[in-house]
Amino acid sequence: MLPDEPGDAADRLRARGVDLITLPLGRIRATSDPRVHLRFAANLPTEVTQIREVIRCRGIDLVLVNGLINPQAGLAARLEGVPVTWQLLDTFPPWAMRLVLMPLVRVLADSLMTSGNAVATAHPGAKGFGERLISFFPIVDADRFRPDSERASWARRELGVPSEAVVVGNVSNFNPMKGHLTFVRAAARLHATHPDVYYVMLGGSYAHHAGYLHRIRREIRELRLDGRIAIRDPGKQVAELASAFDLFWLTSEPRSEGVSTVVGEAMALGLPVVATDVGSVAEAVEHTVTGFMVPPRDPQAIAAASVSLVENPQLRCQLGLAGRRRAESLYDATACARSHVQAFDAALRNHDRGATRIAQANTR
Repeated sequence: MLPDEPGDAADRLRARGVDLITLPLGRIRATSDPRVHLRFAANLPTEVTQIREVIRCRGIDLVLVNGLINPQAGLAARLEGVPVTWQLLDTFPPWAMRLVLMPLVRVLADSLMTSGNAVATAHPGAKGFGERLISFFPIVDADRFRPDSERASWARRELGVPSEAVVVGNVSNFNPMKGHLTFVRAAARLHATHPDVYYVMLGGSYAHHAGYLHRIRREIRELRLDGRIAIRDPGKQVAELASAFDLFWLTSEPRSEGVSTVVGEAMALGLPVVATDVGSVAEAVEHTVTGFMVPPRDPQAIAAASVSLVENPQLRCQLGLAGRRRAESLYDATACARSHVQAFDAALRNHDRGATRIAQANTR
């Protein structure tokens, strides 16, 4: 089940044969406007009722809730007496929102999954789940995301990048939490000392972030990087086009990531990664081994960390190979499936214990 909202998530899931339902679900917003919260509260009973009907009609045995800002499924599952596994995927909700909503998660969830340990630490009360707290990494298809020199040559021609140039890349949809302005400003710092480097940003854009993309393009013009930074919507060709890269930058903002999937994809491609230290990213990128971790919102730090990688192809290869091995281990489908089974088993056991306690209390 997905909220009925813009994006291609529903199409991608259906293309993979997933039986999918979309409903017009509201979400809790980080705003002080009381009208927004009143509208969410007014629609909440209807939305919970709709999900309860799905649980009953489909004979759902366990509900998996994704994220903090759509609690409707957790409430519906509790009312239907169905166990809940709750996933916290990032650190995007503000601290105040996490402080208010985590008690609800602790009441409704039978087990908790977090995208890395840092995400658990960032949510008050998450560590209180004890053995019912399971950290996990997303899946990266290491067969699709793999080093391929022929594909790299094609991608450079497709992107209009010289075959001999060093290429720095990023993959992320164009929304402010991904820090594209930091990417552009870091490119300007590096361009000042290494003018032959090219840059590529791959990502989809949405109408409600059109102003943000305009700001990025304006920043490129003002920093005189026209012709050096390419912007492209990769569609379904992320692995193919990202093969053009020699180096990957993750420039995300604070309160953005959990364990980054695109970092895993970059490492699987054999790319060294320079990443901002946000969310659980440091659990994926091993500093000085598969890349470098730098403070967020610091273009100079990103550029400085990249100099040795731009100048030394052997170092790029060394860190890229180490990253490939790490991606194959951490982002493995079997490991991810094992984490989910562990969380589901924990939820079922906790739910059964709760049901037993209630039954015993009713017989007294």
